[in-house]
Formats: sequence, structure tokens, C-alpha cells
Amino acid sequence: MPKNIEDIIVPEKKRSIRNIPIPEWRKKNNRNATPFTPNEYHPPAIPRENITVHPEKKKFSTSSWRRGKSVWIAAGVAFFVLIFAILSFFNGATLTYTPKSMALSFDNETYTAKKSGEGELLYSVIKLSGDKGLEVPASGEETVSRKAGGTIVVYNDASSEPQRLLENTRFETPDGLIYRVPNAIIIPGKKNVSGKTQSGSVEVVVQADVAGEKYNIGLTDFTLPGLKGSARFTTIYARSKTVMSGGFVGMEKVVKDEDKALAKTGLESALRDELISAAKAQVPEDFILFPSLSSVVFEDLPQTNATSEDNVKFNLRANLFGVMFKRNDLSDHLTLKKITRTADESIDIPTLDSLGLSFTGTTPSDLLLSEEISFSVTGQVNAIWRTDEVSLKIDLAGKSKRDIPSILKNYPTVISATAVVRPFWKNSFPSDSTRITVKKLPVK
Repeated sequence: MPKNIEDIIVPEKKRSIRNIPIPEWRKKNNRNATPFTPNEYHPPAIPRENITVHPEKKKFSTSSWRRGKSVWIAAGVAFFVLIFAILSFFNGATLTYTPKSMALSFDNETYTAKKSGEGELLYSVIKLSGDKGLEVPASGEETVSRKAGGTIVVYNDASSEPQRLLENTRFETPDGLIYRVPNAIIIPGKKNVSGKTQSGSVEVVVQADVAGEKYNIGLTDFTLPGLKGSARFTTIYARSKTVMSGGFVGMEKVVKDEDKALAKTGLESALRDELISAAKAQVPEDFILFPSLSSVVFEDLPQTNATSEDNVKFNLRANLFGVMFKRNDLSDHLTLKKITRTADESIDIPTLDSLGLSFTGTTPSDLLLSEEISFSVTGQVNAIWRTDEVSLKIDLAGKSKRDIPSILKNYPTVISATAVVRPFWKNSFPSDSTRITVKKLPVK
């Protein structure tokens, strides 16, 4: 069927934003606008205070890396060279050894020692004196007459023979004052010491011939009137060791016998302990003193005024005579009967102090005058063979550690040994023996 134009209806176009006409006022404002480019993106502006600036990374350089590596290698080499040099400077060696030993027991066995002689155990005597006082109540007063007294040293330059002086022998001062010895004495003869003549001498206590303060004098020289007219008058003489004191005639406070006895007991105990401690402190390191082989002689001194009028000061003097031995000599002598050994072997007893020594029989009345003593020994100790450490260091110098067993074959007094050599990479002892230390392990 034929269509008429009226029958054709044009469909209405869809509305679109593209077909909306732009108002005139917008057209004027958009003439100067930047053309829109669909492919270009403009990010939003960031505030300046929120911007963080990152330093620009340097590009990696192969040459700078190599230079840094070389510096570290050089520093490492220098460090090890320095350590090597330090260790080499402090080079040395230490040999620690266990000595040959034997346990010994002493059961009240008797030994003898002398002041002189070949092949004998020798001893010497140390003398110390001390004064002490104690205040005690006075019980009254009485008339007293007391003689002055003190200590002198008598010398013998006459001959090498001892000189005996009788009881009450007189000693005279340049002023004519006479003092006497209460007992007989023997003055040792003169002797030669290291090429020089040494006078024989002995200490004695003297007492004034007459009571009174006149005889209280200071240090002076004495002659022996009984030798006047003989050659010995100038070769046997004396000199003061202490002042002469205690002379008095008159009224004096007295003390009850029981109070005096109690004070004397306390003073004797205190003086004995003080003198033994002082004697031990004065004994040379290579000597030993046994308190049990000592004697202490006490003498009353004149009483003196006390701090209180009701008291009096009781005074006492103590004279200590102590026997000393050389440690090596005593060790060798005590082990002679106990151990069979060769002539060139020497033995030490490190713990001599632990032994109990005491006089056999009665204690000598005067150790200064005695020429021989007998004593007994009790106790248990370890005897240690002595090793010549100086020779051992010389034999080790420059030798390898592997040579130690063969070297020690020449030292039968060494049971075993270990060595440490510095620096650690060395296996030989230093050529200089002074850089080698030898240590002896204690024997339990």
C-alpha cells in the first residue's frame, strides 16, 4: 500500500547534554580558557609545608668501591702485623714442675746443734730486751736502800782465747764509781770475720757497789781495776748498753706481796709475747726462730711514781734469748737420718714451723754462753728435693718443647713438668734464659 507523506512520522530525537545550547554569558568567559586536552593529567597542588626533599642518590662507582675495599684490607693487615709485633715483643716461656718429695715423721727424736764447727748443725742466739710497768695500789711507806744497776758490754781484744771473769768482778767508770757483776762470766775470744778482727763480747748486768742516787749515771766506759798493771788492762774493757738507774735511799711506797705477785705475772706474760713477736720480725728471711727454744730472764726494776698518789708503778725488765737456725741447714740436718741421698742432693722442709722443737733436759741457764744445745723434734712434714732452677733455665734456652723429656733426665728431682711458650705459635723456648720462668708446684 502506497504511503503518504503525512503517514511518515519523524521520531523525536532523544535529549542529550551535547544538544543543550551554551548560554551567551558562558561563551564569553570560556573564550580565554585553556583548551581541554583529554590525554593530559594535572595532579592537585600539594602544600609546600608537606613537601619532603629527598637527597639525590649518587650513582654507584666501581672505582670508589675498589678504593674502599683496598683501605679495609690494608687496615686489617696493619692490625695483624701490630698484634704479631706486640706478641713477639712479650715472648717468653714458663715451666711448671712438680718436685720430688717424701713424707717424714718425727717422734721425739733428739738432735744436737753447736755455735761453731765443721759439718755441724750451727745455731746463733738473738737477744732482745724490753721494759714494762703496771700501776698497783700502795699499802704504805718504808725506808729503802737500793743500788743502781744496768747492762754493759764486756769486750775481749786480748786474744782468741775466752776470758773468764770471777763473781763480783769490779768495773770502774772514769769518775771512780764501782759496779760489780753478780756472777762469773766468760768473754769469747776475738775472731777474724771477712779478713777483719772482731772483738769477742758479752752482755752482762752490773750493780753499783753502794746504794744511792749518786750511781744513777748515763752511758760511759769502764775499765777493770783488777787488771791494772797488766797488758790486758787495755784489751779487756766494757761500755754501757743502758743507763745505770734505780739507786735510791729514803722513804718509798710499798706494795703488798700478793699485789706485786699478781702484777709481776701479768707483766711477764705480756713481755714474753711482745719480745717473741719482735724477735720473729727481726729474724732474716732465710732463718727460723722457735719460741720453744728460747729463754726469757726477768729482773725487777725500781718502782716509780704512778699517776695516782694512792698507787705505785711496779716495773719489770725481760731479756729474751732465742735460738735461730738457717732454714736450709736445719732441713738438711733433720733429713740426714731419714733419707738416703747422694752428696749433691739437697732437701728442704718448707713447713719447718709446723714441727715441735724443745730443749732436752733443762733449759740452758745462759744461751749466750752455751756452745752447744740438744733438742727434740716431733711432727709430720713433707721433704722436698731442691732443684737447680738456674741451671734448668740455661738448659731450656733455645730448645724445642719436644726436648723437655730429654732435658729433665738430667734433673731427677723433677717428677713432671708442663711448659707454656709465648707467643702461642712458637714451639721453642727463648734463647735468652732470663725470659724463662720456672715455677715449683706445692706438694700436698
